[in-house]
Amino acid sequence: MKRTFALAFFLGMLSFSQTLFAQNLKNRVQPGKMYNAGDSIYAPRYGLSAKIPQGWVGVLPRETEVFLLNSSSGTFGEIFVFGREKIDLQQLSDSWKAGVNVSETIRLQAIDPILEGDLLYSHAQAVGNYLPPKNYRAFAATRCGEACITVLAISEESNAESTAQAALAMLKTASLSTPREIDPYEGFDWQEFLSGKLLIAFEGFTGGKQQTKVTLCADGSFSAQISKKGMMKDSNPDYKGGMKGSWAVDGMNSKATLTLTFDKEKLAPFVANLKFVNEELYVNDERHYASQSEKCN
Repeated sequence: MKRTFALAFFLGMLSFSQTLFAQNLKNRVQPGKMYNAGDSIYAPRYGLSAKIPQGWVGVLPRETEVFLLNSSSGTFGEIFVFGREKIDLQQLSDSWKAGVNVSETIRLQAIDPILEGDLLYSHAQAVGNYLPPKNYRAFAATRCGEACITVLAISEESNAESTAQAALAMLKTASLSTPREIDPYEGFDWQEFLSGKLLIAFEGFTGGKQQTKVTLCADGSFSAQISKKGMMKDSNPDYKGGMKGSWAVDGMNSKATLTLTFDKEKLAPFVANLKFVNEELYVNDERHYASQSEKCN
C-alpha cells in the first residue's frame, strides 16, 4: 500500500507530461524491447541519453509513456523514468516539501529535498493517521536542461538505499541535449529491410485465401505469385500467375515507392506505395507483412 501512496504522491506532485520516449526504430527507445544493464536508451523529445544501471533491466511497456526499470537482484525495486517541460527547481522543491493529500488523514511529503545545480532529489514519507506498513520507501530526483527528466524509485526498506542510489546515478550520468522532434523512421533503410523478404497481405494469414505473394531477393530479383487479392488487386489484368523480374525501392523515412519490373516484354512495371503506420507495414493502404523468405537462397 505504501508503494501505491508513494507513486500517487510523485505522479500528482510532479505534474509530469506523459509524452516521453516516442518511438524510433534505430535511435529511440523501442516499446516492448528489454534493455539490460549497460544498454543505452535515447529519448529525443526530451534530449535524454542514458544507460541502464547495473543490477537493473528496463522496458517501455506498450501503450504507455513511462519507461520502467526493475531490479534484477531478486529484491523488489522499480524505477520510473519520465519527462516534462522545464520548471524552476526551487519552485518544484517547495511543492515537494508541501506534499500532497492522498486521503483525508494521510499526507505524503518529501524529506528535506536537496537542490544541487540542475538536480533536485529527495526521499519521501507519509504522515498522518492509519498509515500503511512501513516496509516500502520512495525516492525521486529531477534534473533539468532545456527539459526536465524525473526518476521515481520505489523499493522495499531493505534495499531502499541501493535503489535510490541507482536511480540517482542514472540521472547524474545521463546526457541532456537539445530536445527535438524527429521522424520515428528517420534514415530508415528500405533496401535493407525488404531484401530477402516475402510480402503478403494480412488476410493471407488469417483467412487462408490466396493472396498476391512477392519475394524480394537481395540481388535485386523478385518472384511473385499474383492473384486479384493483396497489393495487385486493382492493377493491370496482365499481372497474373507466376511472374519474375527485378525490383527497386526509393524511400525516405516512413514512406517508400516499390517498383517491380517484369521479365515479360512490354508489360508495364508495377508501382506500389509503402508506408509504416504505428510500426505496421502498409502496401497501397492495405496491411501487409514482410516475413523472412528462404526462396532467395
